Amino acid sequence: MRRNRDRVGWPAPRAGQLTDSDTRYALPSNAPGYNFHAQLTGRWEETPAARQHHDPRAAAAHHALERARAVTGLYPLTEHHTAQAHINSQLGTSHDLADAPVRLLWARVQLTVDSADIEAVVCLQRRRHDEALNEQANRQRQHQAEELHRSLSTTPTLALAYWLIHQPQATDRNTIEALSQLTREITAYAPHTAWVQVAHLLQTFVQDLDMPARMNLVDSLAQIFTRYDQPQRANQLRSIATQMQSANGNSPNSSQRSGSDGGSGSYRSNTVKRPVPE
Repeated sequence: MRRNRDRVGWPAPRAGQLTDSDTRYALPSNAPGYNFHAQLTGRWEETPAARQHHDPRAAAAHHALERARAVTGLYPLTEHHTAQAHINSQLGTSHDLADAPVRLLWARVQLTVDSADIEAVVCLQRRRHDEALNEQANRQRQHQAEELHRSLSTTPTLALAYWLIHQPQATDRNTIEALSQLTREITAYAPHTAWVQVAHLLQTFVQDLDMPARMNLVDSLAQIFTRYDQPQRANQLRSIATQMQSANGNSPNSSQRSGSDGGSGSYRSNTVKRPVPE
């Protein structure tokens, strides 16, 4: 006579809750060193498997926190409500864990932050914003300087205009009219970089200036040479200016000179006396 065996089926799956109001988990924000504080609630259950997990509750909690950690790292502490809504939208449906016979039925995360951490993060955000603005302004100034350098290198009239803008006190009506004439001549005879014709026109332009205007122009050109890393040429210009002053001070404009004339000891003036009208 055959004996009937007692057939033992699969044990009833275990289930439980994730609620633990006494535990707060630290979740990172997008600012290193500043964390959210999270409280976790939810439900879990086992799924049929040949080998059961020793601690299915811990597996479910770890899965939920890892999903939450991937989200909080995208947000600053000042947006903890937005980060919380993002997390709970992902944990509101059931998930089967890939590495354990456990199903997370649902979970909810409540995020809180410390007020001191929020103040520190606000200061950090403001500093980063100011640094970004300063960097942008520096790039803009560098770009403008490069554009000005290229323009002054290829267009000599622009260099003179730049001089006039930064030294308006050194100009008068005659200087402006002479520069306008020079601009027209350069445009007609020496477009772009025909420097030989430009040099000739500059020489003609300088001849029409009085000595103070010449000295001011030479000093301004010396400053431009220094700006383009040519201090030696700037010193040569200033040396020439000194010679110009010396020559101007000793120019033969007087009607009498002292000294000898071949032993005669006198110098006869070439001044012609005109009759005085009655």
